[in-house]
Amino acid sequence: CTPGDGEQRYGPAREVESSGPVEAGPGACTFDARHLYTKKVCGHGSVRAVSYNILADTYAQTEFSRTVLYPYCAPYALEIDYRQNLLKKELAGYSADLICLQEVDKSVFVDSLAPALDAFGLEGLFRIKEKQHEGLATFYRREKFRLLSQHDIAFSEALLSEPLHKELCEQLAKYPLVQEKVLQRSSVLQVSVLQSTTDPSRKLCVANTHLYWHPKGGNIRLIQIAVAMSHIKHVACDLYPSIPVIFCGDFNSTPSSGAYSFISSGGIAEDHQDWISNGEEERCSMSLSHPFKLLSACGEPAYTNYVGGFHGCLDYIFIDRDALEVEQVIPLPSHEEITTHQALPSVSHPSDHIALICDLKWK
Repeated sequence: CTPGDGEQRYGPAREVESSGPVEAGPGACTFDARHLYTKKVCGHGSVRAVSYNILADTYAQTEFSRTVLYPYCAPYALEIDYRQNLLKKELAGYSADLICLQEVDKSVFVDSLAPALDAFGLEGLFRIKEKQHEGLATFYRREKFRLLSQHDIAFSEALLSEPLHKELCEQLAKYPLVQEKVLQRSSVLQVSVLQSTTDPSRKLCVANTHLYWHPKGGNIRLIQIAVAMSHIKHVACDLYPSIPVIFCGDFNSTPSSGAYSFISSGGIAEDHQDWISNGEEERCSMSLSHPFKLLSACGEPAYTNYVGGFHGCLDYIFIDRDALEVEQVIPLPSHEEITTHQALPSVSHPSDHIALICDLKWK
């Protein structure tokens, strides 16, 4: 290689040998076209938000993942070194102000994502799941926001110990089978209160979560949502009266689910079918409500998760419809792009989920 400016100045030729094998790059990536919409950071009156389950290495690198879940994915493309390079490129190109990530390995956050995104002006916060190696990460743009406070909880611990959830805890005690399952879950909720650096009167309550995954766990997810909404109410109504809420995450719930209905309508009836999602013996009927008016900013895409045996919409960015409005939703990759290598993840896409991205503005 001869370094130079291509015109007049050239340095001495150098030869460098790679310490490891040189492998093919990903070629065109699923996010390349999306980056065309996000070349610049949006203005001070707007907020670009991203929510993305990035697929934890702890789940991608199992024999089960390689042979059953993602047999169509080239083994090298499941390696964390390969995937995190794609992730850094993808996330940096979104020029986001807020990024909520799920399934973040602690080592990936500390050694890779936090330093990489720091270079692009983003500050990172991490909350590990109980008894797990992965958790949640929230990044915010330092130029636009300062962190006022953090209010993270583990659902099971909060349910048992915080007076806020006493009534729900007493109701749940009537259903010991369900109660046991709820308390066994390691799910957490990350809540950060941010203040605008240019207009101190503008504050945001940013919540991030990853709910229980099991297809028959609709009743468990309803309880987790109830705890989350009570906690967010405490932060966004009691501690910081009437500040807008942005609630991101992998809710493991399709738009037809009780969890989605509960969040977006403000209530769930005790006769909703999700209370018997795992059969009559685990029935757990409650009438629950929350005070927020939340809207799915990116609507209801056909899917945000696309694997060999399943595709569906599981991820959302819920926003306070009274205080925030959607300026634009960055289009998801086309179906052709997603299925080029059969399904996700692939050599050109680092996760089995797709990032949601939208530009919001204060009303």
